[in-house]
Amino acid sequence: MHRSQLFKIFLLLFSVSVVFGVAEAADVDFGFNGRYKTGTWAPLRITIESKDQPTPFIGDLVVDVRSFSSDTHIERYATELRLRTTEKKEKTFYIYCPKNAAQLVVQLVPRTSSKNTALGNGQPSVIQEVPLQTPLSRKDYLVLVLTESGDKLKRFIDKKQLAGSDGAQVYVENLQNSTWLPQDWIGYNAVDVLVIRKTVLTERRISKAQQTALLDWVQRGGTLILSGGNSFSILQGSFVEPFLPVELKSLQKTDRLPDTVREKLGFQGLDANSTVFERIQFVPKVGCETLIGTEKHIYVAKRKLGDGQIICLAFDYNTPPFSAQQVGETFWHGLLSRYGKSARHFIDQYALVLQHEEKIHEEFLSTSAKTGLIGVPIVKLLFIVLPIYLLSFAGVLFYFRKSKQKICSYWIGGCVLVLLSVSTIAAARNVLPNSITADRLSILSVYPERQRAHLLSYTSVRATTRAETSIGYTKDSFIRHQEVEDSRVEHRQKIGTLFQDSQVQLRELLVGPWYPTTYVKEVFLDVSELPRTLENAWYVTGREMTYLGNITLGAEPELSMATPQLPITPQLLPDKELNGKRKWFARILRQEYVLRHLEAEAEASLPPYLIGWTSQGFTNIVVDGNVKTDDETLVIFRPGVNSKQ
Repeated sequence: MHRSQLFKIFLLLFSVSVVFGVAEAADVDFGFNGRYKTGTWAPLRITIESKDQPTPFIGDLVVDVRSFSSDTHIERYATELRLRTTEKKEKTFYIYCPKNAAQLVVQLVPRTSSKNTALGNGQPSVIQEVPLQTPLSRKDYLVLVLTESGDKLKRFIDKKQLAGSDGAQVYVENLQNSTWLPQDWIGYNAVDVLVIRKTVLTERRISKAQQTALLDWVQRGGTLILSGGNSFSILQGSFVEPFLPVELKSLQKTDRLPDTVREKLGFQGLDANSTVFERIQFVPKVGCETLIGTEKHIYVAKRKLGDGQIICLAFDYNTPPFSAQQVGETFWHGLLSRYGKSARHFIDQYALVLQHEEKIHEEFLSTSAKTGLIGVPIVKLLFIVLPIYLLSFAGVLFYFRKSKQKICSYWIGGCVLVLLSVSTIAAARNVLPNSITADRLSILSVYPERQRAHLLSYTSVRATTRAETSIGYTKDSFIRHQEVEDSRVEHRQKIGTLFQDSQVQLRELLVGPWYPTTYVKEVFLDVSELPRTLENAWYVTGREMTYLGNITLGAEPELSMATPQLPITPQLLPDKELNGKRKWFARILRQEYVLRHLEAEAEASLPPYLIGWTSQGFTNIVVDGNVKTDDETLVIFRPGVNSKQ
C-alpha cells in the first residue's frame, strides 16, 4: 500500500479517536435508582458531556439492550444528537426490558452525511456500559415519593413484606425533585404507587407534559396518594384537584381522633389526643369511597379514575402523631395491603406467565402461510410463466423427439426458454412495487372523564419482497419487538431501531413475505375520533353481561329481557357472532385471562361499561413504500363517575 494512503488512514483513525475521546457519559441513571421490573418500560437518563472537542458532533446517541448470551442487541433505541465543542446535554430514553436483558450499551454513532438518517454510517464508539441490577418481582410494590422536604416513608415500609400478598415486598424510592417525574406515562410503567407530599403542583414546577403523563398513568392502573395537612393550599387549584375523591373545604387544627379512626390509623395502645395536628376537612364527591373515617370526619378517601385510583389523606403522614414509627408502619402496611394496587396492577403479577403474545404471533404466522404466497407478485408471475414455460418446452421436445440432426437446435431452444423465463422474473422483481401489509389487532380503553384513550396494538408486518424499511408513528408512541420463544435467528439480528425524537420512527426494519415481524405498540390518544358505532357489543354491569349487537355510542343501550345474558365469569369477552380475526383474538384474550382485571373489578359497585368491536383505525402509520392496513379493535368504553352513558 502506498505511504500516502497509509497516512490518510492513520489521520482518519486519529480523528475518529479524538472525536470520541472527548465525548463521555457524565451521568447515567436507569429506572428509579436502578429499580425496574422485567417486561416493563423504564426511563434511562443520560448526560453527555463534550470537553474541548475540536469539531461539533453530529450523529445519533444509541442504546442497545443486550442479553447474557449474546453481544447482539435484543432491543435498540436511538435519538439524534448534536454536540458543540464544549457542551453538556441530557437525553431521556424509555427502554423496554425483556426477560433476558442483562445490560445497556450506550454508543455514539457519527453521521457521514447529514441527509442520511440510517445508523451504521460511522464507526460507533461505546461510551458507557450499564449492567442491569436484579429486577423487582412483578408482584412487588414499587413506591415513588415526591416531596420537597424530609420524609419517613422509606423508614416505615421499605424492603418490608406485606401480609396476605404472597410474599410481595415494598421498595420505596425518593425522587430528588419534580423534574425527575417522567414526561411520558410509559415512564411509570414499573411503578405501582406515587406518593406526593408538600410539593407545589403548578405548571411552573410540574410541566404540562408531566401532568398529562401522571394522569394517563393513573387511568392506566396507577395509584396516586396525596398527603394532606399543611398541603391544603398546594392541593387547592392544582391539576389533580378536579379528580380528587373529595372537596377541600378548610384546614383545621385538632388534637382529637375518633375512636373508630384511632384503631385503623394504628394508634392501638397509644395516646394521640395530646398532639395538635392539622387536618383538611373533606366533603365527599360522587364516587368517593371512605377508607378511614366517619360520615363527618373523613381521614382517608379513595376514588376510581379509569383503571387506576387516587387516595387522599386528610393529614400529613410525616408529622406527629402520624410520624411515630409504630403508627407509620401499621398505617402504611394496612393501606398498601388493602388498597396499594389497583385491580389492573394487582393482576399484573401474572403477566410474565401469560402466553397471549406468542399465540397471537402464531396466528399471524398461520395467516401469513395461508395468504402470503398468493399475495407475492413474484409467485403470481411464476403461476403465469411456469405453465407457459412447461408447455413451450414440451412442444420443443415433441417437435425434436425423432430428429437427431436437430439436437443442437433443441438445446439452443431450451436454453433460450430458460433465459426468457428467468429474465422475466428478474425484471419483474425490480419493476413490481414492494407493497407492505400491516395486520393490527388492538385493544382501545376509553376514559371519557379526561377525553383520553389508551391503544394497545399487536401489529404484524410483512412485505411482498424481502426488504429493509422504516415505519413512522404518531408522537408518544412506544413500540417494542414482540417476545416469542421461537423467533428465528435471522430476524433477531435485524429487529429495527426505535428513534425517540419529535417523531417516533422504527427504522432499519427487515420485512419479508414468508415470516411476519410482530411488534407491540402503546399510545395514549385524545378521543376526538372515537368510533360512532360498536359491533358485537356487550353491556357489562356487576357480574352480568348483556348482548346488544350493534349500537351507537352515546345512546342509552336498549336492554331487553329477551336479550341473552351471561355471567361475567368465566365467559368474559365471549366470541358470540364473531368470525375471522375477531374470533381468534377474543379466544386468545379469554383463554389467557388478559382482561381478568375487569372480572376482579366486577366485585365492586362500579358504573356499567361497554365492550364492542370496530374495524376503524385510530393511528396513521407512514411506511416506506405501499402499505395496506387491516385493523380490528376491541373497544372497552368505561364512563367515569361524573359522565353519562
